[in-house]
Amino acid sequence: MKRKLFVRSVSETGLVRKDNQDSIFVSADNTVFCVADGMGGGSDGALAGRIVCEEVESASAAISSGLREAVDRAIENANRRVRDHAIRQGFRQMGSTALVLVFDPEDDTRVSICHVGDSRVYRIRDGRVELMTSDHTIGNQLVRLANAETAKKLRSRANPLSHILTRAIGSKDPVEPEWRDVDVRAGDWFLACSDGVHDVLDEERIQEIFAGEKTLDGFSDRLRTEVLGAGAPDNFSYIVIKTAEDA
Repeated sequence: MKRKLFVRSVSETGLVRKDNQDSIFVSADNTVFCVADGMGGGSDGALAGRIVCEEVESASAAISSGLREAVDRAIENANRRVRDHAIRQGFRQMGSTALVLVFDPEDDTRVSICHVGDSRVYRIRDGRVELMTSDHTIGNQLVRLANAETAKKLRSRANPLSHILTRAIGSKDPVEPEWRDVDVRAGDWFLACSDGVHDVLDEERIQEIFAGEKTLDGFSDRLRTEVLGAGAPDNFSYIVIKTAEDA
């Protein structure tokens, strides 16, 4: 039997940007979730993000019968649409991240995560926050090769390499999504978010927020308050998912 999921979602412009280029999608049955962070400036970045969520929404009905195939097809379609639009308009830069979570309706012990770019998924289990995705950025590639001291500097938000994407929807054909299957237990929480969240709230801070706010509304509201309190320099979007406890 499918485990019940409880969900809250937020997508806002922030305090600095003029437009919200992020998009989110939550399926009606709380099985498929998507976060997309558009790039390209104003309406064009927003369109890129919307295209990703539109394609995931269109594919969501078929995902249960062919999970990876349906998501991969959605990602390919989004990549083609963004590239075609950019070519028609003569844009040099237009793209989006893509982050998709699919809770398997046949197996409530697993969630499959597909991502392109630097939107992230965290799992919170027994109060501990764990990063479930690996950013597709030049900065993250260098961190893997660096010693501890250098890695700390490279992770800094001030480092110009930290946000140069190595993979993005619309950047090249074919696009290369990364997949990971993650185990799910009763009482697990998941936080899917754009970089407007994780740039200002690191894992340690997210863990502290969760420790103080263990209700769904409380945790979601506190995340928003903390991002705004940190200046919200970018659009920020997140989906909080709480799995039901065992009876």
